[in-house]
Amino acid sequence: MKRTTLVVFSICSLLALCCRPAAADPVLDRWRTASPSVQRAALHLARTAFDTYVRDRRIIDCPATLPPELRLRAGVFVSTMAADGAPRCCMGTLSPMEPDIAHEVIANAVAAAGRDRRFKPIRPADLSRLRLIVSVVGRPEPISSADGLDPVRDGLIARYGDRDGVVLSGETPHRDLMLRWARIRAGAPASASVSLFRLDDVRMMEPVTGKS
Repeated sequence: MKRTTLVVFSICSLLALCCRPAAADPVLDRWRTASPSVQRAALHLARTAFDTYVRDRRIIDCPATLPPELRLRAGVFVSTMAADGAPRCCMGTLSPMEPDIAHEVIANAVAAAGRDRRFKPIRPADLSRLRLIVSVVGRPEPISSADGLDPVRDGLIARYGDRDGVVLSGETPHRDLMLRWARIRAGAPASASVSLFRLDDVRMMEPVTGKS
C-alpha cells in the first residue's frame, strides 16, 4: 500500500492539549455546522463506494454534483462496526491525499472495504449488517499528555517511529483505553516512548437501522 499517510487504525485511528481551544480550522468548522442533508450525502457516497467495491471490486466515479463541503480538502477516515458495536474495518488519512473530501471518502471507503488486513475479508452478505462511519479530521496538535482529553469529543494519535496509531472521538468513553489502543495501533512496545497528538474530527454515522 503506497499511500504514505494512510493510517492503519482508528477503530476504525493530533491530540488535545489540557487547555482545549485549538487553532481555528475552517474546514472542520464548515463540517460542524453542515446540514443533515450534507452529512447524508457524505455517508451515501461512502456507502456506495464501500458496497460497490465489496460486491464488484470496482471503484466508483466521483459524482459531478455534490454539496460544496465535499469539495473542500481534509483527511478522512471510513470505518464500519458490526451490530454489536465491534469494529469491523477502518482506514483513513490524517492529511488530504486526494483532490477533495469526496475523492478522499471514496478512496478510504475502498481501502476499508478491501485492504484492512486486521480483519477477515468483508463479503457481500455482511454489508447489510454493518454500520458505516465517516470522520473528517483536522490538523493534529502535539500534546504532552492524554490527561486532558475528552474521549467523546477528542481523538488521539500516538506516533512511534514512522507509525501512527489513531483513536477517533467516540470510539471509547475511557481515556486510558484511548491511550492503550493508540499505542497498540502504532506498534509501540509497552515501555517505549511515543509522541502524542490531539485529533479534532467531525464524526458522521449511519442510523442504527443500517444504510442512510
